[in-house]
Amino acid sequence: MRLRASQQLFLSYLLLIAVLITALSAGAESRLRRILVEGVERQLAAELSLAATFYDASTDLPADSVADLLGRRSGHRVTVIAPDGVVLGESARDGVALSAMENHAARPEVREAVKMGRGGAIRASETVGRNLLYATVRSSRGDIVRVATPLTEVDAAVSRAQRGIFGVGALAVLLAVGLSLGFSVAVTRPLRRVTAAARAAAAGDLSIRLRESRSDELGEVAGALDSLAEELQRRVLQVEEERAEMQALIDSMSEGVLALARDGTVRRANPAARRMFGLGRRAQGLTPEAVARRPDFLRLVRRALAGETVTPTEFVSDGRSVLATAHPLPDGGAVLVFLDVSELRRLEGVRRDFVANASHELKTPLTAIRGYSETMLDPELAPELVRKFANVVKVNADRLQRIVDDLLDLSRVESGGWKIEPERLSVTKVATEAWSAETTVASRTVALSFMIDPAADLVYADPAAVRQVFSNLFSNALRYTPEGGSITVRADVSTRPGLEGESRPRWVKVEVQDTGSGIPSVHVARIFERFYRVDPARSRETEGGTGLGLSIVKHLVEAHGGSADARSEIGSGTVIRFTLPLAPA
Repeated sequence: MRLRASQQLFLSYLLLIAVLITALSAGAESRLRRILVEGVERQLAAELSLAATFYDASTDLPADSVADLLGRRSGHRVTVIAPDGVVLGESARDGVALSAMENHAARPEVREAVKMGRGGAIRASETVGRNLLYATVRSSRGDIVRVATPLTEVDAAVSRAQRGIFGVGALAVLLAVGLSLGFSVAVTRPLRRVTAAARAAAAGDLSIRLRESRSDELGEVAGALDSLAEELQRRVLQVEEERAEMQALIDSMSEGVLALARDGTVRRANPAARRMFGLGRRAQGLTPEAVARRPDFLRLVRRALAGETVTPTEFVSDGRSVLATAHPLPDGGAVLVFLDVSELRRLEGVRRDFVANASHELKTPLTAIRGYSETMLDPELAPELVRKFANVVKVNADRLQRIVDDLLDLSRVESGGWKIEPERLSVTKVATEAWSAETTVASRTVALSFMIDPAADLVYADPAAVRQVFSNLFSNALRYTPEGGSITVRADVSTRPGLEGESRPRWVKVEVQDTGSGIPSVHVARIFERFYRVDPARSRETEGGTGLGLSIVKHLVEAHGGSADARSEIGSGTVIRFTLPLAPA
């Protein structure tokens, strides 16, 4: 059984007090007995001198009679012993004849008296059967006179004293019990508080403070524990802040981060990683196979868990290009970082296509200009051919100018260098102006019609931008719509900048529909890309467009907060749809 500190202190004090009381009682008994015995010895020595004197003077009386007389007078036992130990007289024979009594030569007090003249001893009497104090003296007649008295009164006095001492000791023990209990509790109370505070700190509660005012060692321990708790609390708060900051940083990363345990299971996954691999919020504990079954991913995990630092490695997962790196952790496990580069790879493809298309678009008119200009340098060339070739050079130079102008317009819109200046304007009016400019140079007859809801005729947009949007759309429609075809402009109120609907009307949805040849469905999603052509052969036609018109349309519409898309079928024509902000009432 394990005793508490207060119990140990209480029992220690109690045992100490009990030992002290016992020692004091034993010492007092021994001292008292010695004092009483010394008093009896002094009294007995005086009586013995008188008895020896009386015996020397009573030469005419038998020794036994003298012993009886002295015994009656003194109340003590008186014995007269010859030097050879024969008992000559005894006051306490109790009917025993002198001749039947033992020889006393071997008695210690008798031996001392024979040898030294005086003697004494405390021992049990073989005659009376109890402890007696003996005193002996050698008389002038040569015989030994012995006086003996029992120590009954001494024993009684010592007993009374012992009872008093034990009573006082019992009272002292009771007082000691209370005092030691209170003292042990008072001493151990700070210890219990220190223990409770230490246990609370070990359990994570660092807010407890002892605030002890004691100036002893316990106060110093309590103060040191308070300082330790304050420092630990400060460090813990600092670690928690750093951890929260690090967690927020990791969670806000666009890169996916997976922390793996030693056995490969997921310890932590940030939101980007959960989105990338389609994991739920409880991704912890998932195996690598449950995250992704791609061989490239599993191979990356095995290498990282084997302690290898994996440099950026690209693999494809669920149709996405992912760039992954991995670093092993010192205590086992690894951290994997994934970057979705699908958009980057797509943009790289778009850039390559743009460079190739731009080079191709610029090369066609430049080739024509160079060829015809070299031919025009021939001095023997007929004037009619010179004029014809000069006209071809001018047409291709104009085409180059249009391409450069469109590239500059597109660059200004994309870079933010062009700012819209919106105002209230009529869709019908702007579309009519753009149609008039395009039909002036058109080579075929195509009819234009309007189906515009009066509530959707007014928009809040930049007039030049909207005019350019309609010009580009009409130019494309006229280019691919056959003779006798038609183009229809529709407009109605929409409820969001997309094409589905929002909570309240704020947008105008405009459609430009032609009856041209249409676009194959595989190309519809890409017609707004720069220089993208459904039929690459058209880029070599001198009357062909620059391939930038629809891209400019999309950027101008998006600059107003709207959106643009297309719908088309082969043989059924094409519909280009876009949205513009509705003019405020």
